[in-house]
Amino acid sequence: MSQFTPSSSPVLMTGKELPDTSYVFTFHGRDILMKNGKLPRLADFPDRENFSGLYVGKLDGFPCCGIPFPADHTWEVQPLRAVIHELDDAAVFAICRAKEMTFWRNRRKFCGACGTALKDSETDMARFCPECGERFYPQIAPAVITAVLKDDKILLAHNRNFTSGVFSLIAGFVESGESLEQAVAREIMEEVSIKVKNIRYYSSQPWPFPNSLMLGFVAEYDSGEVKPDGVELETAGWYSADDLPKLPDHGSIARKIIDDFIANRLRKI
Repeated sequence: MSQFTPSSSPVLMTGKELPDTSYVFTFHGRDILMKNGKLPRLADFPDRENFSGLYVGKLDGFPCCGIPFPADHTWEVQPLRAVIHELDDAAVFAICRAKEMTFWRNRRKFCGACGTALKDSETDMARFCPECGERFYPQIAPAVITAVLKDDKILLAHNRNFTSGVFSLIAGFVESGESLEQAVAREIMEEVSIKVKNIRYYSSQPWPFPNSLMLGFVAEYDSGEVKPDGVELETAGWYSADDLPKLPDHGSIARKIIDDFIANRLRKI
């Protein structure tokens, strides 16, 4: 079984410091660069002398680095969602960490208090200001995603941002001052106008688009009539396990929860 050991601080490393077998992850929006269908290694880069990457840890003993998207690449670009669905948990951990760390570092260059250029910490996962001493850590945006059950049916909806025809669970970001359970109830009320009860935790999944943590829940219908908000959700309804619409790809926490509904496992949580 693969294993990823994350680094304790964001360290820039050059091609001279890294072995040719090092993994190199480079992202462009929601895409990742691939080499013949595989994750690139440092040996695949012709300009090793000028290579510089953000070291994020080791995957099965091989160093992993994240780098900016090269403008002159000749490799294939694939959707990151599709790639991580095909990999084991350790590789997904490495990729998610690389994507979130490079995203954070590229946007945290100057001190928010005094404007001085930041430096990398050598002791923890932070950047610090050499002038005023402020320290800045990566920020994760928590989001809740919930299976709402009513009798033997599950609530599924089509979001305007989804692939055409795909239905999934109700989801949204946690707001300041909220508990996770409050966020679940609020998002469901805002998006489909119903109340839920018996909210319980399911599991979580890192979601690097760009820096989210998806927290899965299961809840039971309480009251109200399903009415899509018409802003995010175009349509929503109750579906039985033997009459489901097009679903999200395997590998996402949404699909995992729905698969457990199909197998009648959610009631036991």
